[in-house]
Amino acid sequence: MFEKRVLKIKGGSNFRDLGGYQTHDGKKILWGRLFRGSALNNFTNHDLRVLKRRHINTIIDFRSLDESLNDPDIYPETSNDIRLTVLDQDTTYSTITPEEFHRLSHSNGFAYKQMMNTYRRLITDEFSQQAYRQFFDYLLNQDDGAILFHCTKGKDRTGIATALFFLAVGIDKETIFQDYLLTDTYNHEQTEAELERMVERGEDDDDIDNVKHFLLTDRDYLENAFSAMDEIAGSPQAYLKKYLDLSDEKIQILRNKYLS
Repeated sequence: MFEKRVLKIKGGSNFRDLGGYQTHDGKKILWGRLFRGSALNNFTNHDLRVLKRRHINTIIDFRSLDESLNDPDIYPETSNDIRLTVLDQDTTYSTITPEEFHRLSHSNGFAYKQMMNTYRRLITDEFSQQAYRQFFDYLLNQDDGAILFHCTKGKDRTGIATALFFLAVGIDKETIFQDYLLTDTYNHEQTEAELERMVERGEDDDDIDNVKHFLLTDRDYLENAFSAMDEIAGSPQAYLKKYLDLSDEKIQILRNKYLS
């Protein structure tokens, strides 16, 4: 399962197939239809061939305008690259430099609070809701080939998009959380290298702890998103209908397209 799920990308990490997960009624997500990932700005020719072999012809970029312009996607000429900004300001600090971080609060727990707020915003902010509505429109209208959606680390904006899709097609909550937490496994080498560089530079312990909270997943973050759905809509399923315009008919179309 691990080998089948992971895309062998050399110029990035956390690229994986969402296929194989089982719904509450025994169906499974089709392999080779939906992929999640991180930034494509360091893609090699090998990586482009991987995308072509997987028939990925639609790439959805959730990053901010600055992120996309500073580190543009590299993608096959046969693919359509769609910018669909989910946060009007990147509060995940996924591209922050050490110098920029030093200008932020150094207090312990700053990053944890920031990420808790960000996950709530991803659910409650009208800007984010509109982006995720468009995301589902692309999923609903995809007939041929596969879709890859991504942000910078493939963790937060992409994590919420994945969770919302899983909810729509009937994946249970615990499986949703398991997939979300897998990001740390797939980003492990990159994350450890970044933290090691901070230690070598003699960075403050509070700074290192804050950076960990920006780089790593945390079950609390996703729980906060689920709590926000409960709070404003009554349940995650009601949230999909009320705020993302996913009617019963649209949900059935998604299930027909992406389940077997």
